[in-house]
Amino acid sequence: MKNNLFANGLLVLIGVLLLLAALQLFGWGRGTQSLEAEPFDASTLSQLEVAATEIDGVKIDDKGMVQITDAPLFSYDRQPYIPTIEGSGIEGEDRPAVVAEPLKARVTSIIIIDENSYAMVFDELSKERVTLTKGMPLPGDQGLWTVDIINPRAVTFVAEGEEPVEIGLDVFDGQLNARLTKRNKRNNKKKPKSNKQAKTNNQQAKKNSAEEIRKKIAERRAQMRANAAKGNKE
Repeated sequence: MKNNLFANGLLVLIGVLLLLAALQLFGWGRGTQSLEAEPFDASTLSQLEVAATEIDGVKIDDKGMVQITDAPLFSYDRQPYIPTIEGSGIEGEDRPAVVAEPLKARVTSIIIIDENSYAMVFDELSKERVTLTKGMPLPGDQGLWTVDIINPRAVTFVAEGEEPVEIGLDVFDGQLNARLTKRNKRNNKKKPKSNKQAKTNNQQAKKNSAEEIRKKIAERRAQMRANAAKGNKE
């Protein structure tokens, strides 16, 4: 009896919940008005005022901004760009012109394949070997020098404010062969001495071995004579 009442109660509860779910499914409840955004009045916002930009007490107007954006992004001296602002009484600092140092490099190889040209350069300052094409600068302290022309036998470098410098390709001049020839001659002079010494050592070894054999034979003969003398006495 109790089980039946409990089961009936559960069935009634489930039925009520299903009824409520069906009512909500067909639109009964709070609706979608609670999900709508609140009305917005744009007039209540404070308007933004565009103020003149100030850097270190100097006002920069539109003309100054154009001058800054037109300035080069990178410079050879890697110093920050300081614009000249008219009417402010502040001008860019005068810097001495950057002067390229004398070029110290050697061209060790040139490779030309169709329209592509490459030059292998030995930087005498940094002691590095680099491969450059037209328009590429040397690394390190000689970065002001760039490759302008690559010919089969020479490479031309240019730098701002300097005369073009043409460096010829290092060609074998026979000096290495001469050094090898001298070295071989010295080795050949040393070889007869070593051969003579080896022959002398061989002769001495043979002589020593012959003397040892003679000594052994003499000792053997003496022993045989002594044995024979003992036999005769007996």
